[in-house]
Amino acid sequence: METGTGPSRFHDAGRKQGAAHLAGGGGDGTGGGSAGMAARLEGMPAKIRASVGMDRGEYDAQRLRSQREIIRDVMLSAAACDTWLTLGELRALTRYGEASISAQLRHLRKSENGGYAVDKRHREDAAPARAGMDGRGECVWEYRIAYAESAGRVGGGI
Repeated sequence: METGTGPSRFHDAGRKQGAAHLAGGGGDGTGGGSAGMAARLEGMPAKIRASVGMDRGEYDAQRLRSQREIIRDVMLSAAACDTWLTLGELRALTRYGEASISAQLRHLRKSENGGYAVDKRHREDAAPARAGMDGRGECVWEYRIAYAESAGRVGGGI
């Protein structure tokens, strides 16, 4: 088989595309494209980056945590730094899909998962990733979580 053809060619292309997506993505709603997202991730506090292992190169047991635990820890770290995160930023930090992240944020509201207060608001300075069906555009939402008043500090965290 000649070099650069066949199934491995598609695998390599997908891997390169995935690596570029994780390095900054695009369509994250921050209005900066790939370079803007990479700069924003680099500008995030070290505590947020450390919660997902961005500053570590070695394999460790912390990477074996559940998706919900990782998202919870990232969101609690962001809240400690008074930072709101979009689904696109969470996707870039955790490498999980935005739909999965959204579902996990909903689960974090449940008492059996910590009963966290999940706040959501429009990001004022962000351009939408794409126009809506009606041409008006979509808004960009950003999220933060906090310990619910009645739940106390249940569920661990940072």
